Amino acid sequence: MKREYQFDVAVAGAGTAGTAAAVGAALAGAKTVLIERSPYPGGEATHSGVAAFCGFYTCGGDPVKAVAGVGEMILKEMEELDPSSINYIVSATGNKNINFHPEYLKCAMDNVLEKAGVTCLLHTRVTGVKMQNGQMTALECTDDEGTFSIQAKTFVDATGDAALAHLAGAETIWGGEDGTVQAATLPFRLSGVDTSCDLSPAAVEKAVIKAKEEGIPNLSKEKGFILKREGSDQVAVLLPSVMPKSLDCREMTAMEQETRKQVLSYVKALKKYLPGMENSELSVIGPSIGFRETRRIKGRKVLTADDVLSRKKCEDGVARGGWKPEIHKSADKMATYIDVKEGSWFDIPLGALQCESVENLYGAGRMISADEAAFAAVRVMGTCFATGHGAGVVAAVQALQGEADIRKIREELVKQGALI
Repeated sequence: MKREYQFDVAVAGAGTAGTAAAVGAALAGAKTVLIERSPYPGGEATHSGVAAFCGFYTCGGDPVKAVAGVGEMILKEMEELDPSSINYIVSATGNKNINFHPEYLKCAMDNVLEKAGVTCLLHTRVTGVKMQNGQMTALECTDDEGTFSIQAKTFVDATGDAALAHLAGAETIWGGEDGTVQAATLPFRLSGVDTSCDLSPAAVEKAVIKAKEEGIPNLSKEKGFILKREGSDQVAVLLPSVMPKSLDCREMTAMEQETRKQVLSYVKALKKYLPGMENSELSVIGPSIGFRETRRIKGRKVLTADDVLSRKKCEDGVARGGWKPEIHKSADKMATYIDVKEGSWFDIPLGALQCESVENLYGAGRMISADEAAFAAVRVMGTCFATGHGAGVVAAVQALQGEADIRKIREELVKQGALI
């Protein structure tokens, strides 16, 4: 017997953007399903162990909150589970970030999704889409029991890779004008670290250079971030990196294997040459490589570098961005930054979330419609919470009322505590 399910809104991908989209849609009154191929939500935050939220606050001194709404709900849920699971810190680059424990984030997202009434389907892959008259009508899915379909009125693509748009045959964009994307990184965690020692990028660079001189192989970046939480001897290390060329299985396999080799070399290098790491122990790799950039949608509007750098405001804004362009174009070097006015933010318009050629499909997270430099500012996870929340409410309003009325969308977002 063929399994078929019907919803108002279907969200694919349960990362920060997808989780926010599903909660936002459900709180707006839509019958909502969230589909995720992993066994837990969180995306890069949990499945790649990134362990730091950038973008909840504006860059530089005198930080101003740019993101609230569903993102704030999840932070509060984490604090209720364990106050030590999140720390508000000033990073090595001088920005206010939130370091967190990925395992508590999984549980906090579970709880918030359940409270909102979202139907979650984990261990589920989207293998195809059905289209009719320029609209998406259903997702073809598979689990360990076989295949099934999910019909919905509207859809949110929060896969990170614009997978729904790609399957629908909509135009997508890979990287910048030169066709390259930002570096991918496989974070890993070490326990038994003396976090009172200097773990700055400069200290890391000194240790890695010394390790290279001693002949330790498979070391890419010489300088990178080590993220720590107050009261914990466990840190997350963001160093092993590669440059993605595609998302096919051969390329994905090669990247995972290469970065795991790098992890073991970095563990050896840090234990030997970075004070405070002498008694550290490898506790977690990944478990999956983390992407900063792959495919993104072609939207009805394109967020531009000028919009980001001028901190442009607009009447059809559905989310705020507070970050600055952070560009990782090399597997061997740290990011380059384009500075912005401290304490400032910009609006992300509805059109940047709307797929140009599929009228009931919305993008969220690191795959919204933006040029290369603007993308480098909106891809961070704090902003992904915001664009996901916006996309979910947009999808709900269209599903329930027949059109994406910007006035009603903004009213609902404000009602749910979003900053717009």
